[in-house]
Amino acid sequence: MKTSAEIFVRHPKQDRVNNLLSKSFAPYESAVVSIEFSGLKNDSKVLMIKNDKDQSAQFLWQQNIISAHIEKGYFKEIINDLGVTVHHNEDSITVINGGARQFLTAELKYTNLH
Repeated sequence: MKTSAEIFVRHPKQDRVNNLLSKSFAPYESAVVSIEFSGLKNDSKVLMIKNDKDQSAQFLWQQNIISAHIEKGYFKEIINDLGVTVHHNEDSITVINGGARQFLTAELKYTNLH
């Protein structure tokens, strides 16, 4: 029988990370990045954006429950210390920087829920 600690340990193969962006942004500059959701229907998706000062922003994927297409939805802001904005456009996202010059990296983390 498994202990409670063993039950809550994630198997490393269940989490996948897709590096999307690594760029120096001027104030209010934007960048469009291609994104693909195919085959990821049962996965939780979190967009994580960080700057070089260890500040971060996280956006959780919220699928449109009316549509059968997994690419329909939006990224809901969870935390945002960077002042960035994210817009989803079917097969891409637009990352809009806030009012500060900063170097940003973005990655999309997938976690299998089953």
